[in-house]
Amino acid sequence: MNGLLQRYLSVNDKARKWLWWLVVLGLIVSLPLVYKRGETERSTKNVEIVFDYRDLLEASAYRPNPEAYVQEKLKMLKDAGVGTMSVYESSLEELKNSRRIQVYTPQEYSLLTGKPLTPGENYTYLLFTSTESRDKLQPIIEKTYRDRLKANVSSWSYNNRPGLIINLPYEEANTKPMEPDPITMDMLQDQGFRLVARLSNRMQPYTEEELEGLLKKLSSRNIKRIVFDGNAVTGYDEDPAKNHVRETADLLKKYKMGTAVIDRLKAPQKGFTVSFAERLEYNIVRLFPLYDTEVNLKPELIEDKLVLAVKDRNLRMLFLNTKAAKDLDKGFVNDYLDNIVKSLTGSEEDGSEGAISRIERLGYDLGEAHAFVAYGETLDWLKPILLVAATALVALAIGLFVPALTTIAFVVGAVGALGLYVLNSSISLQAMAFFVGVCAPTLSTVLAIRYLRERRGLANGNGWVRATAVFLGTSLLTVAGVVYVVALLSGISYYLVLEQFRGVALLHLLPIALVGVYALLFAESHKPADIIARLRSILFAKITVVWVVLAAVFGGVIYYYLTRTGNEGQASQMEKLIRTYLENGLGVRPRFKEFVFAHPLFILAAYLFMRYKNAIYLFVGAVMGQLSIIDTFAHLHTPLYISLIRIGLGIAFGIVISLIYVAVWELLAKGWRRWAPK
Repeated sequence: MNGLLQRYLSVNDKARKWLWWLVVLGLIVSLPLVYKRGETERSTKNVEIVFDYRDLLEASAYRPNPEAYVQEKLKMLKDAGVGTMSVYESSLEELKNSRRIQVYTPQEYSLLTGKPLTPGENYTYLLFTSTESRDKLQPIIEKTYRDRLKANVSSWSYNNRPGLIINLPYEEANTKPMEPDPITMDMLQDQGFRLVARLSNRMQPYTEEELEGLLKKLSSRNIKRIVFDGNAVTGYDEDPAKNHVRETADLLKKYKMGTAVIDRLKAPQKGFTVSFAERLEYNIVRLFPLYDTEVNLKPELIEDKLVLAVKDRNLRMLFLNTKAAKDLDKGFVNDYLDNIVKSLTGSEEDGSEGAISRIERLGYDLGEAHAFVAYGETLDWLKPILLVAATALVALAIGLFVPALTTIAFVVGAVGALGLYVLNSSISLQAMAFFVGVCAPTLSTVLAIRYLRERRGLANGNGWVRATAVFLGTSLLTVAGVVYVVALLSGISYYLVLEQFRGVALLHLLPIALVGVYALLFAESHKPADIIARLRSILFAKITVVWVVLAAVFGGVIYYYLTRTGNEGQASQMEKLIRTYLENGLGVRPRFKEFVFAHPLFILAAYLFMRYKNAIYLFVGAVMGQLSIIDTFAHLHTPLYISLIRIGLGIAFGIVISLIYVAVWELLAKGWRRWAPK
């Protein structure tokens, strides 16, 4: 038994070198996938600006001449660079706001006609305002209420104006969606606007024939993109037997129409899955919505939001909303369209350039948004090789803690990863990307600690230079993990954020915890007896007030770190100001926590660890910078070159600021030596 164990340990020692070569092979295999990902990013440069016509229509209700107001604002938006209008499924309320019909409740009908209310008749009464409205809208209304909803629809007239009686209460009748208003679409297209149609899942019951008829009409108008309205794709149902999302995708494909995935939603639209996207052959663009709650922001802030959406998040459709709100200070109803126009065109008074000019200066063109071309799909055969190579990296990280487990971890991990890939390739790739994301910064930081421990006591006048060189080497090894993550998750479904890097919260905690455990238990020895003795000394150590205070401070730091991590993280006003300054000054903003805190701390930790044994604990905080490098590229919708510039600037600025860290330490140390009691 001992002989077998010794043989395994001997093989295990030799295997570590081969695992490193396997990691290098994985990097080589990753390069074509990373390159193809870059080609996908560059496959379309068109940015489409869309305005919500329904919002404009609702705002017109507050004006003395709604029709003139709509025409004036349409021209203003057109001149400002808005090329597309969105139209929705119509409703009785919308047709009333458009002055196509007049709608009456039973009480209003009674007052209008002089007839007494009829018991048991709580119906909806409408009159058409023109012959065109009757000719174009009556078939749509009858088709909706009579054919689809099986409600009785009859004719009536008043003062020679034709109308309809719908045998439904107005509150219910108004909730039923109809086809988009053809008169509005004619008007918008005559003025040179492209159209995007917003279709919901409220046309119930769903019938494939009705949806096909609608899409055929929209396609005849050269409408090429449908944006789903509400929380679900048209045809979606919780009951799989009644779910018609596949049929919706097939019909869109039949009429050569695509859709858009809406950014910033709290939850994805139901039915908008990878399988839906695949069936649509990824004819999908990413859409940035400027919510009506944001239009009251300063124009320059709206401008920044729009530019960042295109540049940093690769969104190709900018969807602008507005609202009509009472301004009590100025005594009028504000539609905030001036804010939107200024954000697009700029203002000489404010010295702002305008979002459109800035977007075009970045190399983008205004025009109809096109779907990204999915390059690299033919290279999926490389991913099993990549899984095995990534397992080698994970095994090497495990071996830093328990060297004897290196080979076992590799064999078991590789077999498990490949087996899971056969069963579910998506889960296998996401899981491996997560493990690499955790292990790469842990591995690079622990190797830096080992390297520095061997050279402890050798620090001299060039200590900062040596520490900086170690930091650069560590960051380079972390970037190797970045290459793996990007290659593993290089599919276009990740780029469209239909799938994502999983485990972001754990990614921000586990490397910190692992480096902390290594510093406490494994840094000086891997012998089980030494580790147990070290653990016992920690568990039975006397707890002083100082330790309690330090633990509370550490907990507070971690809490603050987590609250400002991710898209929902909170940043202080000062940090926001610095971010804006860096963004405007550099074009790409380095991550604040990297260059202000983590990277300088790493260099300081390396600088001190060559002198002081206990400086090892500074690496627990310093590893935040390394995991942040991984996290930067885990934002898979961000262009690779943007992420690369971001981490490059973070490293460069971090090195500069580290000089301040080291100088402050030296001043404090010098003061301590001078003034501390002997």
